Amino acid sequence: MTAVTESVRASSLGAGGMLRLGIGAVYAAAAVPLFFIYNILPASLRQAGQPPEIANLVFLAYLPFALRAIWAPMVDRLGRQRAPVYRLIVLICLALAVLGIASLLAFSPASGAVSITLAATALIVLIATATIALDGYLMAMLPAVERARSAALQGGGFALGGLAMGLGILACDGADWHVVIWLLMGVMAALALPALALPVAALPSFVPEATETTRRGVWRFLVGAASRRRVGLSLTLHGGLALAGGMLPVLQVDAGLSLGQIALVSAAGANGVGLIAAWATGLALQRLSAWHMAAVISLASALSFGAIALAAPKVGPFAAIALSLLVMALGYAFFVIFRALVLKGCGGPRGATQAATLASLDAFVSTVFAILAGLVIGRFGLPALLCLSALLCAAGAALAFGAGRSADEIDITP
Repeated sequence: MTAVTESVRASSLGAGGMLRLGIGAVYAAAAVPLFFIYNILPASLRQAGQPPEIANLVFLAYLPFALRAIWAPMVDRLGRQRAPVYRLIVLICLALAVLGIASLLAFSPASGAVSITLAATALIVLIATATIALDGYLMAMLPAVERARSAALQGGGFALGGLAMGLGILACDGADWHVVIWLLMGVMAALALPALALPVAALPSFVPEATETTRRGVWRFLVGAASRRRVGLSLTLHGGLALAGGMLPVLQVDAGLSLGQIALVSAAGANGVGLIAAWATGLALQRLSAWHMAAVISLASALSFGAIALAAPKVGPFAAIALSLLVMALGYAFFVIFRALVLKGCGGPRGATQAATLASLDAFVSTVFAILAGLVIGRFGLPALLCLSALLCAAGAALAFGAGRSADEIDITP
């Protein structure tokens, strides 16, 4: 009997390691085209002679991330809480995305901006669908506590993928468009390959929770107290961070940073500190609940932005880089915390749809506040923007402290 128990335990540990590898691989692979489309593609179009309004058109490719809740129910209907089906959807989407990158070779940045944008949008649809399916897979594989802990793997994988692509772009600086696209395809394929390690069967220790097998109704889920707290955290903490993040391009240029320095900060700096922040937040979540960790990050953000607003109305190059890295680290910490809260609070036949809906709302909040950053800094200046960010983060801290004491918020610590 002891031998059987030890065999099951060893099998569970092995499957757990493969699961962690697969989760990180999915997000690492997803980060590659996302980083390219957001950071590199607009600059490539502009360098090819496209006017700014056409070069920035590529940002429309990100709309599927804010709209993924629309087709998430279809993914849930296909999956039906069956881990192998969700896994297959993840792998198919990643494979199609890798192959789809080749379509960019057919167009030139100088003359095919619209076609490139449409191809990029299709890539984002595939990546968004893979993340929806991965959420459904995790809900079919793991109890709420364990899948919430996987958020750090997602954040770390995302940072690693962005870092790999960013360093690759820096190494190929000045290379031909076709070289960059082949690099994009190769890096994504290499990072996506370990996703095959995702186990097909649920871990032996997993027993579905009763609430997860009966929870239905996305609207009823959204208007519930738990969902309102998560949306509130997005509006406050993420709103404050997005407001601060939206002003970074203007701040970096006004501080005298060159385009090469900005690219280095975006590629190596952002994803490097993001990798560290995701790892550190994951460690903290082993001791603190997600809501308590949200309160800590919210308070740290509020104090940091408030202090900078009062102490440094004039920001030089070094301060601009330091502030950029701070905002990026806090952003990755929020990503891990919010993903933990989403994965813990969703489940059942429509679990992936619930998670996609919260993610869509969060993406919408981030976009709106990032756009508002330009208006605020242009009209009122940097100190006012940082003060507003600090106030939003302080509101997030108050919300998180209160949510952590709510009886219906289950602690994710052991």
